[in-house]
Amino acid sequence: MAVRSRKALPSNIDGWLAYIQTIHSRSIDLTLERVRRVAHCMKLAPAVPVMTVAGTNGKGSVVNLCQRVLTVHGLSVGSYTSPHLVHYNERICWNGQAVDNETLVDAFRAVETARKHIPLTYFEFGTLAAMHLFCQWQVEVILLEVGLGGRLDATNIWSADVSVITAIDHDHESWLGTTRRAIAREKAGILRYARPAVIGDPKPPTSLNDRVRQLRCQGLFIGVEFSGEVTPQGWDWHMPVGRKGLSPRDISDLPKPTGWLEAHVRNAATALTALVQLEPMTTISMKKVRQVLAQWSLPGRLQRVPGAVDQLFDVAHNPAAIRTLAQFLEKSPPSSKTHAVFALFGDKDLDQIIKILDSLIDHWYVGGLTGDRAVAPGVLAAAIGRIARGGISAHADPVMAYRAAIKDARPGERVVVFGSFQVVGAILPLVNGETRLPCGARAESPC
Repeated sequence: MAVRSRKALPSNIDGWLAYIQTIHSRSIDLTLERVRRVAHCMKLAPAVPVMTVAGTNGKGSVVNLCQRVLTVHGLSVGSYTSPHLVHYNERICWNGQAVDNETLVDAFRAVETARKHIPLTYFEFGTLAAMHLFCQWQVEVILLEVGLGGRLDATNIWSADVSVITAIDHDHESWLGTTRRAIAREKAGILRYARPAVIGDPKPPTSLNDRVRQLRCQGLFIGVEFSGEVTPQGWDWHMPVGRKGLSPRDISDLPKPTGWLEAHVRNAATALTALVQLEPMTTISMKKVRQVLAQWSLPGRLQRVPGAVDQLFDVAHNPAAIRTLAQFLEKSPPSSKTHAVFALFGDKDLDQIIKILDSLIDHWYVGGLTGDRAVAPGVLAAAIGRIARGGISAHADPVMAYRAAIKDARPGERVVVFGSFQVVGAILPLVNGETRLPCGARAESPC
């Protein structure tokens, strides 16, 4: 597809977000040659440490916690995550601050100029824009969250100095495979020869162990070389040997934010273990780590909005994440009913998700999503009805479903919003009093 003339290029962020969805015939294209060619033209070869994070769940949390700890230690950090909740700018951050619209538009222009006739997907375009900005900002550490899989993800064109793989479970099976072993093999594609590989899955598939051994990585496995365990006072971290000779030690009673479960503690231990493998982390201040943990939260991850009707927002969209959500709901039951505002893409394991939550939900308010994989709300509601015992109502979109749930909920009851980044991202601005984004800002998120 030919490049537009400069006069025809978009002038604002919404125009660019709409445009970059049109320059490739497919929303996902897991090949690296095209994005490598453009990166080469842009001279995107970072000379600073890169940490790449893959995994089914927990990637965003690990990146966010790493960024905060690095920043309080005085380091300049560029982080790239996906998908976004509300604003696209959330994906590209400098020391935790999202890029502004004008700077992002300039980065998009730079990618567009360099790509010439090379088609790029929405995700690939954004990945190149992020690295362009990190090089421009001269950050000291780069944190990359894999978009899908690992081996053929656009973030993998840069070699990670430290690779992190969080929990591995079933999701995106049409792309990654139908077994944990196959999925792990794809995610292991981010590993690099003889470099640290931090593994946060307590039961890693043999394919991952094999790849760590084949590449002679410095394998750091949770439950073996490091650990994170819940205690009555918080949680304990067994810190392994660090890159700069930091001695292994046990750190007790670290702060545990409200609502944290074992999965969250594993993610935190994985993040801290990865940090001490980074070249700039010649020392780590546990006082600063404690300060970060005591204040840590991430929007859309078991995010509670208290009130007469308690509200909970979670981007859980696969069975493993839904099990964590169910554990949270069981540990903090409402005095009466739980209303679920829910939508799911058609390639997700709906039956398994409903079975996990059925006993915890009194009424399902089903909304429709947008995109090629969207399922009509009536069809989704009918599918839920074949399994769920609670009430069900179908609504045109998540916002209408949410408004119906809030209207029906009584004081002491609870509304839980989950199933997709798109669901939570559509509703959180209403809770925060913001204006909803135009549809052009939302694209092919696999979640």
